[in-house]
Amino acid sequence: MKKKIITLIQSQLNSMGIDAGPVDGILGPRTMGALNQIEKIPPQWSNDRKAIAFIQLIAQKKGIESGKIDGYWGPQTDFAFDSLEQIVMEKKEPVIWRPEEGQVQNPNDWPSQRPEENLDKFYGPVGENQTRIALPYPHKLAWKPAEIVHSYLCHEKVHDSLFRVLTRVVDSYGPGEISRLRLDLWGGCLNVRKKRGGTTYSLHSWGIAVDYDPNHNQLKWGRDRAVFAKPEYDTWWRLWEEEGWLSLGRSRNFDWMHVQAATL
Repeated sequence: MKKKIITLIQSQLNSMGIDAGPVDGILGPRTMGALNQIEKIPPQWSNDRKAIAFIQLIAQKKGIESGKIDGYWGPQTDFAFDSLEQIVMEKKEPVIWRPEEGQVQNPNDWPSQRPEENLDKFYGPVGENQTRIALPYPHKLAWKPAEIVHSYLCHEKVHDSLFRVLTRVVDSYGPGEISRLRLDLWGGCLNVRKKRGGTTYSLHSWGIAVDYDPNHNQLKWGRDRAVFAKPEYDTWWRLWEEEGWLSLGRSRNFDWMHVQAATL
């Protein structure tokens, strides 16, 4: 675990009157003793999982969406920590980060994401009209790769298209390349929440966006860092785009993990 994460944990514990010892970035016995006093963190969890759960709890208390309090470091927890750093350590409000958006082609006529009413009209209310997709190849939770996923919830209007894309991924890459390229590391689909740093709903709230391999394609990374920007992923993106799905990475060079059934 990164030293800056532990430093923030220690400073927050000490500010709560729970003695975590020196703010030295070391997850030692004194810091763990303090974490073990937090009632909402299960005592049987590992040290790292307890530390991550504490970050999630602190984020929630400060009104930052951190997802489920599960002790696993996924993309939402990563965003929450980034915001906490600005609030707690830098003493300033988080910057609402969203790059300029532009126009892309839309061969399958998915609705525009703006205004939000377009999505409500086409897909209905957030969190509703969901169905379960049986995956053409096994997925692994990106934040817990030992856990295999054989299905997940998505909007009923994108189900058939999504199934066709993933079936063609198997045909084009095969199991070995899918594993090597981490096209089986699933970062989520249905998740009713507001956009990171925004006030409108994330497209995940309708189950019309999917994330893959978030650790290697982080939100603010561009082509210089995101692995999905490499030429070996061109077929992956072509298969999505032929079904009308939009890659924010390909169109706006950010959030390369994300693909959505809506235009900008």
